[in-house]
Amino acid sequence: MEPMEINGNGLECKLQFSKPDFNGLMKTTINIVTPSLKGGFSCTMYINELKSFVDELSALNNAIGKEFGITWGNVGENIEFTINLSKLGKLTGSYKFSPNNFSLGPTLSGDFMADQTVINSWLIHAEEIVANASEIRAS
Repeated sequence: MEPMEINGNGLECKLQFSKPDFNGLMKTTINIVTPSLKGGFSCTMYINELKSFVDELSALNNAIGKEFGITWGNVGENIEFTINLSKLGKLTGSYKFSPNNFSLGPTLSGDFMADQTVINSWLIHAEEIVANASEIRAS
């Protein structure tokens, strides 16, 4: 499957998902580039967690022209995004990443910015990954 990218000024993030297993669990590899650091780690995520991210991105996409915000993270506390949309289309976001979980550290956190034009591509890529993963599980 193609990686999902969440990019903006201050963050380049690629999330690569494996095929889900029988329980819907996917090995997830995260590669991150920030202005100061570059690195990556692996964790696991359920397909349903990715589906909830699709729902959040869809709500954000439908809110263009309004003030709106989302917060999403996986249950294992390895990934968290908070993204706020202004009425004028400016996105301000924060991220938190940890190879273990946030309480066990180490944790990388920071902020990024983008404009509303990126939301649709984030959503389309996430939807494609979920659709492809669902097809694989149905086979």
